[in-house]
Amino acid sequence: MPPHVSACQIMVFRTLFKAPHAAVAVVPPPEIPGKGSVCFYATDQDFTPLLQSHHRTCKPAEMATLMEDEVFMAFTTYAVIVIVKMLLMAPMTAYYRMTRGAFANEEDVALKPEEERKKLLRTHSDVERVRRCHQNDLENVVPFVMVGLLYALTGPELSTALLHFRVFAGSRIFHTISYVGALPQPSRALSWAAGMLVTFSMAYRVLSTVLLL
Repeated sequence: MPPHVSACQIMVFRTLFKAPHAAVAVVPPPEIPGKGSVCFYATDQDFTPLLQSHHRTCKPAEMATLMEDEVFMAFTTYAVIVIVKMLLMAPMTAYYRMTRGAFANEEDVALKPEEERKKLLRTHSDVERVRRCHQNDLENVVPFVMVGLLYALTGPELSTALLHFRVFAGSRIFHTISYVGALPQPSRALSWAAGMLVTFSMAYRVLSTVLLL
């Protein structure tokens, strides 16, 4: 051991870096013969547990653990349900355009005779109704997915989380039925409000758990 390096200094190095087998050596710099600088080094015996610990906490392992969490699995299930429902609104719009003979772009009716083209380039109340329903989905499903992901990461009770997810999914499905089917109010308004309250409830949980201003 170099005379200017105490056993206490080696012990501090071993404690800080969790290397109980660390040793000390003097590395002489080439430009100053006879002088040297202290160099602490550790053995493979020290680094093996460290590498194993890092491997256990790497991101793929964390992701695998997250995917096994019941709350996250429930969120994923209902998020996919409402996203697929929202995606189905696009082909439904196309269906209504074709069956109602109402198109918005000239290229959509380019193969038709000129007189018929003028009649087809128009709006229809049924098509616009489906488009508005699709727009409403975008305004509500996207915030639900974003806030719901953060909500699932806060570790809520499974029963509470399932209640939130089920109410939202059910409200959005019923909202589409009431909108496209032109059911009398307040059926559509109540279904929209239920989904909105769920999103705000999850947002409150997130903010009350991790609020940092």
